[in-house]
Amino acid sequence: MWSFNLLLFWDENECLDTTTCPAYATCTNTLESYYCTCKRGFLSSNGLTHFRGPGVACEDIDECSQNPPPCGPHSVCRNLLGRYKCSCVPGFSSPTGNDWVLGMPGRFSCTDINECLSTGVCPEHAECINSLGSYSCSCQVGFISHNSVCKDIDECLHMCPSNATCTNTPGSYFCTCSPGFAPSNGQLSFTGQEVECRDVDECSQDPSPCGPNSVCTNVLGSYGCSCPGGFEPNPEGSLNFSCKRIPFKCKEDVIPNNEWVQLCQVGGAVEPEYGSFCALLNTTFGVLDDACGNRTATVSLKNTVESFASVLEQTSTWSNFTKEETSALATVVLESVKSTTLAAFLKPSANASQTVRTERLEIESKIIKEECTEENVTFHFKAKGDTMEIGCSTIEESESRGTIGVAFASFSGMESLLDDSFFQDHGTPSANSQRKLKSRVVQGIMTGAKKAGFSEPVIYTLENTEPKQEFERPICVSWDTDAEGGRWMPSGCVVLEASETHTVCSCYQMVNLAIIMASRELTRDFSLYIISHVGVITSLVCLVLAIATFLLCRAIRNQNTYLHLNLCICLFLAKTLFIVGVDKTDNQMGCAIIAGFLHYLFLACFFWMLVEAVMLFLMVRNLKVVNYFSSRNIKMWYLCAFGYGLPVLVVAVSASVQPKGYGMHNRCWLNLEAGFIWSFLGPVCTIITINSILLTWTLCVLRQKLSSVNAEVSTLKDTRCGKNTGDGLPGRSNPALSPRLQGCYCPLSPPLLKRLKALSYFQICYEATFGESRCLQEPTLKPLHSLIHRSRILPAPELFGKQEFLLQMLSSSSVFCSSSF
Repeated sequence: MWSFNLLLFWDENECLDTTTCPAYATCTNTLESYYCTCKRGFLSSNGLTHFRGPGVACEDIDECSQNPPPCGPHSVCRNLLGRYKCSCVPGFSSPTGNDWVLGMPGRFSCTDINECLSTGVCPEHAECINSLGSYSCSCQVGFISHNSVCKDIDECLHMCPSNATCTNTPGSYFCTCSPGFAPSNGQLSFTGQEVECRDVDECSQDPSPCGPNSVCTNVLGSYGCSCPGGFEPNPEGSLNFSCKRIPFKCKEDVIPNNEWVQLCQVGGAVEPEYGSFCALLNTTFGVLDDACGNRTATVSLKNTVESFASVLEQTSTWSNFTKEETSALATVVLESVKSTTLAAFLKPSANASQTVRTERLEIESKIIKEECTEENVTFHFKAKGDTMEIGCSTIEESESRGTIGVAFASFSGMESLLDDSFFQDHGTPSANSQRKLKSRVVQGIMTGAKKAGFSEPVIYTLENTEPKQEFERPICVSWDTDAEGGRWMPSGCVVLEASETHTVCSCYQMVNLAIIMASRELTRDFSLYIISHVGVITSLVCLVLAIATFLLCRAIRNQNTYLHLNLCICLFLAKTLFIVGVDKTDNQMGCAIIAGFLHYLFLACFFWMLVEAVMLFLMVRNLKVVNYFSSRNIKMWYLCAFGYGLPVLVVAVSASVQPKGYGMHNRCWLNLEAGFIWSFLGPVCTIITINSILLTWTLCVLRQKLSSVNAEVSTLKDTRCGKNTGDGLPGRSNPALSPRLQGCYCPLSPPLLKRLKALSYFQICYEATFGESRCLQEPTLKPLHSLIHRSRILPAPELFGKQEFLLQMLSSSSVFCSSSF
């Protein structure tokens, strides 16, 4: 017995080794042996239930491939490792849940879901029918299925004839004819389909539903009114539709009050000296009279162009006329060409889209029909190398009725007759002007009452008759018939682009247009130009030195030097942009952007001057505070927010109130019209006023404080200022810099002082040396100069405290003096 127990005690348990049996198998230890059994859902590779030894593996059993399936009918079986999962197909459910896995409690089975037990399964007025795994809906009696909705059956759908309206009543119905139709039996309401609703011809009624001078057109169930050729709908007047003649100028409408035109219209004989003038004038009016005499007749655009060309060919005769006669005749010719072109549009069948070319006059015309039904359509016209672009939105704004036509005309040779002597610009003085008309005269023509104030511009591209020089600035000028019988005026159009061969103008109106080239020396002579540029460039170099000193010299870094640094940076950027871009007027958008940045930079200069003035005043006011530098300093980012943020606000408000206030035709600055310049002068005058008040206040405080300074401060001041004036310390720079540093405003003054030549020279030289004064006289830069004279300016070690602070404050006062101007 004891020996048997000893043998059991020494039996080896092979199952302690986890590698004895393969994966997914259970090891069972026996006396002096063991055996392996695959877990549920697995089968040994040798087919035995109990096995041992290597080479045997437990493989997963695919229960879902068994027949019958383990999940039952109406289910989906999914095999898993060692088990499987059952779920029901749509329309069925199991009490054990939809995802049942082998080993979970319960028995899985799928039963049909009765969808009809749920509310809202079928639409209103429908019955639900359940089926195995699904359901169906059936409309109740009296309803019909339509787009998954049970719709009531309307008995009127097939009971009345066409062009009639059926009215359903309880147990019956009746029919009435639609407006514009009448029943064949004469009764207003009827039943049955034997009655017809016949169209009523409203145009046969007397009087006609359309007004006078109109055409009535009967259509099925209605009628339409339109205007015949030569007429357009009348927006005024009675409730009924009416037409009026298309307005275009005739002889009596073309500058009727002009004395030179009236001179040729008298019944008696014309004086011999006016014979040639009146002959050309009456020839022009004769062509116009043919179009105005019978507006219903067809006007040949080709014949009228040839007649006008014969008038333009007599250049030698034009050259003998006075300035007033030339302008009057040119106005008559331009207005007559426009009127006859508009008259030609009255008969679009006879004058379809065409181009008429002669040596002196070329016109391209186009009848607009269905082209503007599409979006963003633009029409391009070309005559003698000049082009015009006009969009459908502009044509629609013209208020054209009936026939819509657009034309573009180019006059060759008229540029020599209507030269720059006819140019008038009240905003630019004519003294010392150098202008020349360098393009053909072109004309935009369009039907409709509205000729100006369009929301989208008309783009004119004019070919330069002579190459544009670099120093020339183009001006888009339009012929104003109200100014002394006719003058070139710069208003109404702006230059978009300018190249050596072409100039692009943007106009919000249909105009008679030409290009005048103006030399840049209009507002300054060459010597003033050289002095200004050389002086400002020298000033910029000195400003760069001052900025570099502030950035690189750590020994002088403090709040005051940071203020000076920001001011110098703003001045440097403003002057650089001014000298580079103030005359870049070739591109309108670019010029406006340059003007906006100049507005901002110069405002920022003045705001930083205000910051310096306020900071100096606070320093003077707090002289009684011993630890002033550690307790009274304002954080630098607050000052930056003020110095840079407020100018942004001023420019943003100005641009939003008057977006077109930036950029002019002769310089990239604020527009002087409508008082927009006060968006700059207003803040500047306010800052100068505040700084002047603070300067006076500060000097009063300094006078009181200096009277109480002890003898040691006086001795130190004599040592530093009286003996070493070459170092530029406070005793030397305070009063001197006050008027000097107003130069930051000088770049804006030459356009305003261009009539005062001597003052312009003085001011340009004065402004040009501002950078040098900032570089050489800035008190905080003296540590650089003191490297040479270090032994002479070292303070006595015992002189500290309030006396030292007072001297530093005096050193900074020159900045305040500069800002006051």
